Amino acid sequence: MDVLAPARTVAVVGMGCRFPQATGTGEFWHNLLAGRDCVTAVPRERFDIAPYHTDTPGTPGKTVSRHGGFLDDPFSFDAAFFGISPAEAAGLDPQHRLLLPVVWEALEDAGIAPSSLAGSRSGVFIGQATADYADGGRHTLGDVTGSHLRAMAAGRISYALDLRGPSMTLDTACSSSLVAVHSARQSLLSGETRLAIAGGVNVILSPQDAIAYSQAAMLSPGGRCRFGDAGADGFVRSEGAGVVVLKLLADALRDGDPVLALLAGSAVTNDGRGSGLLLKPAVSGQVDMLTAACASAGVRPADLAYVEAHGTGTPVGDTVELRALARALEDLPAGRRMRTGSVKSNIGHTEAAAGIAGLIKTILVARHGVVPASLHQHTPHPLLTRPGFPVEVVTRNEPLRRAEDGAGAPGGRTLLGVSSFGLSGTNAHVVVARYDVPEAVSGAPAAVFPPHTTAPAAARRTEPPAVRPVHLLVLSARSRSSLLRLAAAYAEHLGPGGAGRDLPLRDVCATAALRRDAHPYRLWATGADHDGLARVLQDLAAGTGTPHGALGPGVFGPPRRTVLVFPGQGSQWAGMGRSLRASSPAFARALHACDEAVRHEAGWSLAELLDAPEEDFPTEVDKVQPLLWAVEVALAAHWQDMGVTADACTGHSMGEVAAAVVSGALTTAQGAAVICRRSRLMRTVAGQGGLLAAELAGAQAQETALLEGPGVCVAAENAPTTTVLAGDLAALHRVKCRLDAAGVFSRFVKADVASHSPLMDRLTGPLREQLADLAPSAAGIPLHSTVRSAPVGGHELDGAYWAANLREPVRFHDAVQTLAKADDSVFVEVSPHPVLQAAMEETLAETGAPGAVVASGHRGRDENAELAAALGRLFAAGGRVDWERWFGGPARHVPLPAYPWDEQHLRRPDTPDPAPPAAGGVTAEFPQDPGAPAVSLRGLVPVPPVVHLRALHEAAAATAHEGREAGAAFVVKDARLTAGAAAVTAAGGPTLRARL
Repeated sequence: MDVLAPARTVAVVGMGCRFPQATGTGEFWHNLLAGRDCVTAVPRERFDIAPYHTDTPGTPGKTVSRHGGFLDDPFSFDAAFFGISPAEAAGLDPQHRLLLPVVWEALEDAGIAPSSLAGSRSGVFIGQATADYADGGRHTLGDVTGSHLRAMAAGRISYALDLRGPSMTLDTACSSSLVAVHSARQSLLSGETRLAIAGGVNVILSPQDAIAYSQAAMLSPGGRCRFGDAGADGFVRSEGAGVVVLKLLADALRDGDPVLALLAGSAVTNDGRGSGLLLKPAVSGQVDMLTAACASAGVRPADLAYVEAHGTGTPVGDTVELRALARALEDLPAGRRMRTGSVKSNIGHTEAAAGIAGLIKTILVARHGVVPASLHQHTPHPLLTRPGFPVEVVTRNEPLRRAEDGAGAPGGRTLLGVSSFGLSGTNAHVVVARYDVPEAVSGAPAAVFPPHTTAPAAARRTEPPAVRPVHLLVLSARSRSSLLRLAAAYAEHLGPGGAGRDLPLRDVCATAALRRDAHPYRLWATGADHDGLARVLQDLAAGTGTPHGALGPGVFGPPRRTVLVFPGQGSQWAGMGRSLRASSPAFARALHACDEAVRHEAGWSLAELLDAPEEDFPTEVDKVQPLLWAVEVALAAHWQDMGVTADACTGHSMGEVAAAVVSGALTTAQGAAVICRRSRLMRTVAGQGGLLAAELAGAQAQETALLEGPGVCVAAENAPTTTVLAGDLAALHRVKCRLDAAGVFSRFVKADVASHSPLMDRLTGPLREQLADLAPSAAGIPLHSTVRSAPVGGHELDGAYWAANLREPVRFHDAVQTLAKADDSVFVEVSPHPVLQAAMEETLAETGAPGAVVASGHRGRDENAELAAALGRLFAAGGRVDWERWFGGPARHVPLPAYPWDEQHLRRPDTPDPAPPAAGGVTAEFPQDPGAPAVSLRGLVPVPPVVHLRALHEAAAATAHEGREAGAAFVVKDARLTAGAAAVTAAGGPTLRARL
């Protein structure tokens, strides 16, 4: 049986970490390759080590170590991102805070949108052994759950991501995190979970543990872990957090996840009484651990190419570990030595996070094929110098695969091991297998990330056939400042020398859209190549305006619905639709269907008119309206192909015919019949009237029309202060003169037919007769009528309806207002040039309803670029986009910049806050103005919460006059309205009283 069969093998699909001088696995690997020593003196801002330090070993209450591996600021945290108030976050154990962004980064590294896991049986397994932040005499429930209970390390992650699988914090001392990885692997293999997050964390906030270890001669006075060195004198404490995301290999391949490595086997054992002492490691226990882990992988210890040792650098620990390795390797071929090393020589001993640090290093070794040097071995340990001893410490960077290693493990696999030992005697070992893409699936998307190749960069940079002529990149964050920094990071990523320079741009954009969560603050950018996109992102990050990108306003809540709006005549231009016919199959198909229907109905070709030179572009209503109708229907098909599904449709005048077809109420043939017969009748009255747009409210327009008499009427109410008058041209000229004299803007609309006026009365009967056989269907997409200013089901759209559509005024303002109030919406004007955008924006501003308006294109501009930008605007405005449709399928995951956290330094005082002053000592009155404007309900005027807070502030300020310390902090433990909390003054106004 193949123990690495996909259905029975666990894959590592993502990693995240914080280690000394390394924020992320990229910096961590760079430091390892550079042989960087990341241990420093204890930072003064962490705690002052001087009072606790001594050069004399064994001094009571003192430590011989003044060094450690420290994170820059473990108290920094983006509390708002995780929905936690700064006050609450300051009370959380920094270890728990540290894990949240690291887990998020690991999921993004895996290309898994964290929100996609909500409600799933995904497991969390975290190793944590210390809780220094719990010291301080605080014992409220918030303190206990915030920093006392280690269980909250895992529980808080599960809560933040809404994960419903097993969630546990494990403490086996220094082996905690590798035991957590083993537990996660077992959970996946048993079917208990389908995804697991495993790791560990350690933060040093107190010298007390160091003092205890120093008393036992376990700490290095020199402050270095010198694994395998004859002069090794102990370990140095260190901090860090690391996380891996695990899946069954079969699931990872199915989901297109990057496979970083495989966990071929693992085991957890205990020394028992093997050493005779609880705190002394046992050779027998470590041999059992290693052989059990290898057996679970179907291999022998001798099949491993490298073992990442626990490697603390203590005289006892190193001796036991080297002897255990040698005993487990008794069948190693003669002349071959097992290589080993310890990441602790670079970063120190991260204690509960030590195992995950070793595992992440080992995975990186497997991926990159290089074993970094283990530092500080000046004189080899006596065991290492014995003739025939089968173990050696790697002291310089060298290739993972060597000629003397032979074929490696069975099947030619490259296997590595990771060990981690706990002070309690609990030991863990994980067997890591390098993942090489099988030939049968080498063409599958995202099977390897990034692909293993030795080809030059220029040869690797092959852009796949573009699904879209223009690249669209969308980014989002949970704060504006983070979004701007994310834009700058992507600009660097794509620019010269950037890590994403050689990645196909389609994959970069697809990964960002499909494998990242969409946050409230959003931006979009378009470009033809890496340099173009990088320049746009640089402009956006710098706050420089650019036509090729923009930031959205910040959208909160669920995705906004999309309302497709189809305008009437006026948006047409010569050349519209030509480039889309060539580049968009969806547009071309829909236009062809409309062309066929118009040919059958009217006997002429839409396509021929679209291809005609500008001087031959039609102006007759019976040509323009069918042509514009077809382009609008085809644009709607293109929007759908881009990933936008309409939640509602509405149309303006002739645009209602396109809306009816797109909603499904009319077939394409029926729509062609309506638009062709309607416009053909209108041609018979061409030149007998006109249209005048004016900046008038609906009621004002009605009054203006009445003043002129029956020859003028209101044809359309488009916005709160925008209407269209229709009627006799001479009468309209008189109206315009009066409006000009009154300083009211007006202009004639480019149209020679006075639609929606009494001039149409003679056409309604014939149109009704010509459409007598029209049999509309139920609309598949909700349709809002601008004739009735109400929703219609579809069956109502018979001949009588279209007669009314031609004659009755267009109640567009009412329709937009109703749709905007019903739900937060993005209104997409589906036309080759916007004619209703301003009207819709004015209506939205009037109603105060959240929403946005997006135009599909502009006259004379590149249609593909315009529509890509329009899609970006819709996303930035909060619209829903099915990005797989835009990208033509799932994304091949490629590495992208990590989320830039908007962090605050949140550290509570070292001592508890003094008890607040006793209640009842101060009273402050805050009179209210009875004449101030306010909302009243049945005679009651609610007092806004801010007024109550102001009263509290006044009372607190008054404490300075009561002999209390000025500026003293108050904690509001309880607030309630009492009988004396308010009174009516002589002036008749209410007065609030606040007592502290």
